[in-house]
Amino acid sequence: MKYVGLLVSSIGAFLIILANFYYNSVTLDMQRIKEYVVESNIILEDVIKKEDTVIENKDEYISRLLTLKKGINNTKTTFLIKDYKEYKLKSIDSLIDNISEENINKIQLDDVNKYNELCDKEIDKLIIIK
Repeated sequence: MKYVGLLVSSIGAFLIILANFYYNSVTLDMQRIKEYVVESNIILEDVIKKEDTVIENKDEYISRLLTLKKGINNTKTTFLIKDYKEYKLKSIDSLIDNISEENINKIQLDDVNKYNELCDKEIDKLIIIK
């Protein structure tokens, strides 16, 4: 009977270690792409609040977004945040398309927001928030 208790406690410890490893992996992956995500959110804020400035400096903003996209693609992460990265890249693509237009298009901004919401849902799934 004493071996059953040892077995149960070993399995419990193993499960705790696995859960810890999972959360550490997600956290490390998110830290690797955090700067890119923050910068893309700053650019989105500029598009919403400073539309005239963005239109005047269109090439600079597009260049920054392309650099962010390349950086996210080149960042080594685990398979755990693959969907998050794909949604963030689609969000950046929509933002590039929007800035490329003559006028800022609110419908394409809705696409950017849609992909950002999908990113948020993916993070919620990863950290098991219900």
